[in-house]
Amino acid sequence: MSNQIKILKEKLDKNIWFDEDYKIAPYLTEERGRYVGKSKLLLKPKTVLEVSKILKICHKNKISVVPQGGRTGLSGGTIPNPKKNEVIISMEKMNKVLSIDKDNFHIVAQSGCTLEDIKKSSEEKNLYFPLTLPSMKSCTIGGNISTNAGGSSVLKYGMTRDLVLGLEVVLPNGKILNCLREIKKDNRSYDLKHIFIGSEGTLGIITTAILKIFPQPKKIGIAMVAVKSIKKCIEFFNYLNSIFNENLTSFELNSRLGFKLIRNNYPEIPIPFDGKYPWYIIFELSFLKKIDIESEFEMVLKNAIEKNIILDAIRPQNILQSENLWKTREWLSYAQKKDGVSIKHDISLPISKIQFFLKEAAMLIKKILPNANILTFGHLADGNIHYNISDNSKLNKTNIKSYSKKINTIVFDLVYKYNGSFSAEHGIGIMKTEELIKYTTSEELFIKKQIKKLFDPKGIMNPGKVFRKYG
Repeated sequence: MSNQIKILKEKLDKNIWFDEDYKIAPYLTEERGRYVGKSKLLLKPKTVLEVSKILKICHKNKISVVPQGGRTGLSGGTIPNPKKNEVIISMEKMNKVLSIDKDNFHIVAQSGCTLEDIKKSSEEKNLYFPLTLPSMKSCTIGGNISTNAGGSSVLKYGMTRDLVLGLEVVLPNGKILNCLREIKKDNRSYDLKHIFIGSEGTLGIITTAILKIFPQPKKIGIAMVAVKSIKKCIEFFNYLNSIFNENLTSFELNSRLGFKLIRNNYPEIPIPFDGKYPWYIIFELSFLKKIDIESEFEMVLKNAIEKNIILDAIRPQNILQSENLWKTREWLSYAQKKDGVSIKHDISLPISKIQFFLKEAAMLIKKILPNANILTFGHLADGNIHYNISDNSKLNKTNIKSYSKKINTIVFDLVYKYNGSFSAEHGIGIMKTEELIKYTTSEELFIKKQIKKLFDPKGIMNPGKVFRKYG
């Protein structure tokens, strides 16, 4: 490896590479701190030509690379293997919004732009980029595209894939693939950009993206409701959807346990309804025209209570109250992290099957872990559930991970049974490579491996991610 490092240093400008341990250290772990890697060289290109030059050298000399964005991923997809000699390529210096087209409703941005910067740049032009994530201050659009990120606005606007018009990608051999097209209709055979969306840096490095933007909503409002059961939550979604359809932007699920975690770890956040109900929904309505939004909320909430769909409802009266309502959902992952170790699952199911999955999964988990706390929350309307297991008994609080394999098998087997996905929005990374093999048909897996071999025959792009081995 020392010779490979020497080659890169000799052929690249000195302001691109960093070999000091203290400078590399922040790039060796991810948000959860679950994985820690090793690397002897960190590269920070500023242009697509520099990325191209780096990959040409690496391809020729068979040097493995690990692309990185904001390192907010939750599956270890940006961590260099501590037992291998891999070079980190951080895209943080390619962080410019290049243009905004108000007539054609798109924004062009480099892949190192944070999601927050893209949203703010759009808002300055009275436009709206809908992808919304709790990590938007630090996650990058390149990372969002590479993992096909979801978030709380999928219901109306779709996944990240649905927001991408075009991409510029540097291939493993250093060649630049220009798919930066501004058009929405293009049926010239295969749409190559979709191969790279969700590929987790295993097929090339995304350098620039053209993204859809939308008119800024004139009126936005939220409410929180208390609900008796998951069945009633879904009934409430169908009720709202029948009235508002595309004006229903978000529909987020929380629970009594979720509120308890927020109260225990963030006591400054007010808990609605004193946390006494079993389930809660926070939903958002947005309108392109100015309307009497208070009347809309009053009508739908009153009728839902009268129809016995929901138990209670509240509407925030100011910005602070709105922010606090959202915090009860958006800060939930952080609250659970403070509370201790848990076994986390990012799953998706047909929404009609969610209630059956929850009942069956809880029954099976309680058989092996009687004191299990099961935290269920997420993007209910698109079927994406975060299903996390902890145990606060003295015996198991620090030993919960010893149950991971058994609990994961229970959860993922049931997800498979109900025709869902074991990875809804967090990707595969290094965490779920075995599940990819187990729950993917042999035909589909073969084609995916062939795509990897075609684009990256030397296996230098983010090795060990998605596939432990391929061939």
